[in-house]
Amino acid sequence: MLSNEKLRFTDKEIIEKGSRILIKELGYSGFLRFIRQTESSSKEDYLKTSEEIFEEMSVDDIYEEAQEHWKNKK
Repeated sequence: MLSNEKLRFTDKEIIEKGSRILIKELGYSGFLRFIRQTESSSKEDYLKTSEEIFEEMSVDDIYEEAQEHWKNKK
C-alpha cells in the first residue's frame, strides 16, 4: 500500500485526485470547509504537528489503525 509508485504523480495530479476523494467523502460543502481550515492553518508546521500526533506510534500501528478505520467505514 505504501509504495513508491504513488510518487509518479505530478503535484497537480495529486491535488486533483485528493480533491475528488474529499468531495466524494465530504460533499462539496465539506470539501470547501476542509480547504478553508487547511488554508487558515497553513502557518502551522505540518511535520511538527504530525510528529506530535503520532509520537508514540510505529508505522505498523498507524497502518493498522488506518486499516481498521476503513474497515469500519464500509
